[in-house]
Amino acid sequence: MVNEGTIEQVIITTEKAKTILPQWEKDLIKFCPEMVTFKHFASTKERNDFRLSISKPKALLASLDAFEKFLSDNIKFSKHKSLVSSINTPTSGGLFLILFILIFKSQLGLVNIFYLFLIFLVGLSSDRIRNVSPLNRLFFQIFITFLFVVNTQTLIIDVRIDNINQLLNQNNYLSIIFTVFCFIVLMNGTNFIDGVNLNTIGFYILVYSVILIVSNNNDLYIDRSFNIKIILFLIVIYLMNFFNKLQLGDGGSYLIGFFTAFYVIDFISQNPLVSPYFAVLILWYPCFENLFSISRKIYQKKSISDADNLHLHHNIFLYLKIKNFKNLNNLSGLILNLSNFLLIFIGLNIFNSTKYLILLILISVFIYILSYNILIKIILSKKFKK
Repeated sequence: MVNEGTIEQVIITTEKAKTILPQWEKDLIKFCPEMVTFKHFASTKERNDFRLSISKPKALLASLDAFEKFLSDNIKFSKHKSLVSSINTPTSGGLFLILFILIFKSQLGLVNIFYLFLIFLVGLSSDRIRNVSPLNRLFFQIFITFLFVVNTQTLIIDVRIDNINQLLNQNNYLSIIFTVFCFIVLMNGTNFIDGVNLNTIGFYILVYSVILIVSNNNDLYIDRSFNIKIILFLIVIYLMNFFNKLQLGDGGSYLIGFFTAFYVIDFISQNPLVSPYFAVLILWYPCFENLFSISRKIYQKKSISDADNLHLHHNIFLYLKIKNFKNLNNLSGLILNLSNFLLIFIGLNIFNSTKYLILLILISVFIYILSYNILIKIILSKKFKK
């Protein structure tokens, strides 16, 4: 047992520790360096020893066994969904979505629907072929998105900053690059948040519902019939996801992110009254999850293509697990659905006010970062508590 108020040093020589400790150091300690630090102090061909220095009185290990159990139970980074996905649920939600778009959005044209299908296949390759390189997937995402954006002329040319607007309007290539970038951020961010049940599907039900409400209240142009149909479709998928009958999978996550990027850009371009930052507000969560994850990995000196279990929904999941809640997968998603509901619906009456929308986006980002850090510290303190 570790004595409270002292600095204890434990030598760990098990095979498990040899493989796990370096990963632990890279993936968790940097979030709370004041709690614990690792030093790899001896290495020979026959033996690797790791010394654990513990310097926080109230964050000590109850025993070496408890520590090893924590490592084996929670520090597993083979895939970003592995921590919370314990049920083998079909990942065919994307297939139903592509069929839905084919039937109810046929005016897109077969060529553009084919591009959507290719995006779905890129994600499906990740679902079915586990060793597909993230960089290969990213290359195909960029290539397909570029073709789609050029073919549909779905371009972002208004960011409410005169100098940038001038550049985007005068340089078609620049606007294409910027638009493709936005597609990619949303698409991959959507895949990142799809780690617990209900989170992704619930979020997009909210997105399409907000667009419908704003349009109806302000007589804006929108395909209301399609908007209502996709909300009803997503509600069905949501219920199936709740009962572990269906998941979007990577294919469905990429597809709904890709299609929604197109749908929202088209909505903003058709309605100049709506600030482009309204689009940023309603899509802020997956976009920021992606950008925050990249920043975090750069800070940790990891490859940005490495999957991990350090997203916000994983922290919520672990926190609920510590508190002995049941049905953690669904509950984690419901908490995030409710949080986004409260933040995004505030923006219903300020859809045309760039200043207040930016303020609300910044508040949302602040709440995310604050919640993330609080959860990390709670999880570590509880796990290391005597």
